Order: sequence, then structure tokens, then C-alpha cells
Amino acid sequence: MRFAIGKEGDMVDAYTLKPTQIRQLAPFACPVCNEGVILKQGTKRRLHFAHIHTCGRAESVGHHQDKWNVRQWLQSRGYEVDQEVRIGSRRADLVAKRDGKSLIVEVQASPLSVEQYEKRTADYMRAGLDVIWMASGFEVNQAAAFKPWMRFEMNRLHTLMAISQKTIYRYVGFPVSLKYAHGTWMETSCLEGFPYEAYYHFDHHGWGEVVRRKRSMPPFPSSVNRRLILNRLYPLGIPPSLLPSACYLPLTGLWGIHIHPFDFQTVLYINRLERPNDAVEWSIEKTCRQFGIVPTSDFSPRFHVQWKQLLNVCHLSENVCDWPIPQSPEEARRHDKRMFQGIQRLIEKSYKS
Repeated sequence: MRFAIGKEGDMVDAYTLKPTQIRQLAPFACPVCNEGVILKQGTKRRLHFAHIHTCGRAESVGHHQDKWNVRQWLQSRGYEVDQEVRIGSRRADLVAKRDGKSLIVEVQASPLSVEQYEKRTADYMRAGLDVIWMASGFEVNQAAAFKPWMRFEMNRLHTLMAISQKTIYRYVGFPVSLKYAHGTWMETSCLEGFPYEAYYHFDHHGWGEVVRRKRSMPPFPSSVNRRLILNRLYPLGIPPSLLPSACYLPLTGLWGIHIHPFDFQTVLYINRLERPNDAVEWSIEKTCRQFGIVPTSDFSPRFHVQWKQLLNVCHLSENVCDWPIPQSPEEARRHDKRMFQGIQRLIEKSYKS
């Protein structure tokens, strides 16, 4: 075994240190089962740790260290933690228990497809266990690129947890593309998040800048965007750069689909504009079909509720025919500023009350 936990609680790598250096860090414990291990070196094998029963997997130094740090973080908050626990046909990284409830924490460093993420999450849920996926080996900064499985985790739990340098962070924000978001990483002391946390940290100036850049760069004329956006907007006399401000609402519900959030809202707007008597739920489903995606079963009602709430905040109805259309870039920026400032004022007012 390559890794062990030293007397100071840090990960020790038998492949990178000399025997004299390593022995100073004794006694050692297995990072998986927490049982004692010993340092060994034979004539045919390099320096390594060993105990009676083998356990653990071929994982990087950083991943081992991250799992150990998460385990210590959970234990410091009153959780009883077991590592590498067999759950049916799965093996969970960590199982944390507190107040009679068990929670699985998966510390994910290797590439993970959306299908694998959904299947493993469903298997744990069928076993009656909640699960939190935590990104490992992930660069925590303002311009972090989110992988598809991370978007699904944010849609499911309204946040994404990550471990970096022994600190647990939680992301709160809104998607602005297929990979990036507008928001912030916050050091956290608990695992729980809530649906509207991102709005309590909403920055109207930052969001306005995101929208301004989007207005200056209309949709690239791919076959999909040309068919769904450009070829339908120009006959209506609406350049993409002068869309109503309500086409750029900050919506956390759009984490759950792999479509640019502004493109989705634009096509939804056009569908509502062309067929105002259609049910909103049908317009949302129609938009998904036009993009060729199959969202989760609860996407449409969840998105509709959030969309309607933000429209109410902005004093707009679901009848998009009544939305004001700016006539110039300067007027569009004024509309954007007024709307996004209004959202932030209402959130600040509700937060203080």
C-alpha cells in the first residue's frame, strides 16, 4: 500500500520519502479502514505500507488526501464516519452518521459521465441513503469550468460542494453558459444548502455585465441557433442584441439542462410570442424538444415556478407580448440595470425582514 496516515494526521506517501524520513512520522494508520499499518521493504518490492487485510484503490495522492480531509471535517462536526463502505454493488467513499441519519459523501476526482452520476445516485437513494457529491482536484475560483455532472448536482441540491486545501467550499450562483457560472465560492461549515441561497448573494452589477457581453455577441449562427433564434427573430424585427431584459433572468433551474441559459430563455420567449395562448408548461416542454433534450420529470414545473416568481418581482406578466422591447443598445442597458437592481433590492429587503 502506498499511502498511510501519519501521527500528525497527514497523508504519507511511501514512494516519495526516504525510510528515515517516514519512520519519524510513525505510527501509521490505513486511510481507508483506520487500522494500524507498518512500513515494509523487501528485496523485490519497494518501500510500502502493509496490514493484514488489503483495502483501498489505486487513487492519486491528492484524492487520498482530500478524502482524509473531508473525513476529518465531518468528524469535527459530530459525524461518525466510515470509509470505503459497500452499499449493494457500490462502494461509497464516506458514510457519515449523525442523529440516527446516514449520509453518503462521494469525493469525486476522476471523470464522471452524467449517466454514471445519475445511476450511482439512484442506487444510493434506493438504498434509503441521501448522497452528496463533492468535487476533488477542482480549482476553486471565480471562473471555474463546471463538468456536466456538476451541473446536475447543482440542479439537484441547488449547490456544489468542493474540497480544496483542507477547506470545504460551496458554490452559489447562476449558469451563464454550458461550463461557466456567475457566482461565488463560499467557505462552508455545513453540508446543507437551500434553493434561494444564490439570490441572497445576487450581484446586479455583475449580472448586468454578463448580459451586456451577451448582447454584444449575438448567438453564433450554428444550425440550431439559426433555425430556433435568428430565422425567427429577424422577421419579427427584433435583433438578438435588443431582446427584452426578461430574456436574461438569473435562473438556477437552468442548471438541470445542458443548454445555454440565455438561448433557452430566448427560444421560450419566441415560442410564447408566436403562440401566446399555449399553456406555459407546454411552451417549456416545446422549447426542450426543439433543443433535442429530455429534462428530468420535475424540470418543467420547477422552472415555471421560478420563472413566474422572477417575473412577478420585475412586475411583468407571463404574457410576453407585453414585455418592453428596447429600441437601442443604450435603452437595453437602462432596462437591464433597472430590472436587475429591482431583483437585488427585493432580495435584500426580504433577507433583512
